[in-house]
Amino acid sequence: MRMGMRMTGWLSLGLGVSGAALFTVVTAGATIEPSQDPAALRGDTDRGRVLFETYTCYGCHGYTGETGFGPRLNPPRHDQAEFVQYLRNPRNPRRMPPYQQDDASDQTLADIFAYLTSLPSASPEAESIPLLQTILTGDENADDPPN
Repeated sequence: MRMGMRMTGWLSLGLGVSGAALFTVVTAGATIEPSQDPAALRGDTDRGRVLFETYTCYGCHGYTGETGFGPRLNPPRHDQAEFVQYLRNPRNPRRMPPYQQDDASDQTLADIFAYLTSLPSASPEAESIPLLQTILTGDENADDPPN
């Protein structure tokens, strides 16, 4: 085998390896870009209602997000970013399954959050419950109608 042929083989191999390395660097840069901020996503309430049922959230939180053995979701106690963060990393994964990006996208969770924030509360305001006002204020006349 001639020297020129051997060098050409090594040169081809070197260019191939260099090309693969360049491809890896370029594509690696594309995969490490940060994802969109979950709080910036606008949710769709209609899609959120369907997803709330699809993911069977009602099984623990009730159809209105106010009943069941899971925590009350209506009204939401967190903003959208905190809601997404909690669903990704729940405090007790045995009670609340974690929903990673592969399970539910940030947009999916934004839609569910939009649905929850659109629900009217079925519970009356605390001020409209006379006995509760009596208990909270200690004023026995709290439930008397005004004169």
